[in-house]
Amino acid sequence: MNTNKVLYWVVLGVFALGLHSEYHNGRFPAIHRLADHAESTVCRLVSRAERTVALARVLTTPQPFAVDDLLASARDRELAQAELVREQVRAQADLVRAQAELQRSQIEQIRWRRRAQFKLTTAASRRITLVCPKTGARISVDAGLPDVQVGDNF
Repeated sequence: MNTNKVLYWVVLGVFALGLHSEYHNGRFPAIHRLADHAESTVCRLVSRAERTVALARVLTTPQPFAVDDLLASARDRELAQAELVREQVRAQADLVRAQAELQRSQIEQIRWRRRAQFKLTTAASRRITLVCPKTGARISVDAGLPDVQVGDNF
């Protein structure tokens, strides 16, 4: 019985470490969105709670209280968080642009390779020869004949 419990906890720990690693490597985008949404929700709740506590202090304290300082610090935190979000969005946009440029260059390389895949050569006997750059196979076609002759040498 104890062996089963130990094995269960070991397997659960290994599974949790694997999920943790995959999460930090950028997999599970839905979980990343969920975590970001939860973080922003908690941030809003904490900000509201801080405002409520500040208001309660003002109402319950008979001496003058520096409300402006509390509100200014909360506003500064919100502005800093907004700037951080803007920077993250800019970084993601730059990443998407870089990925698009990489894909564009890969497509251009594929097009260039396709264009250079076959070379046409003509001989004096009006025979057209196609040479495959990958295999080196040569296909010869006589200009006057409809038949195609395939061979390694012409």
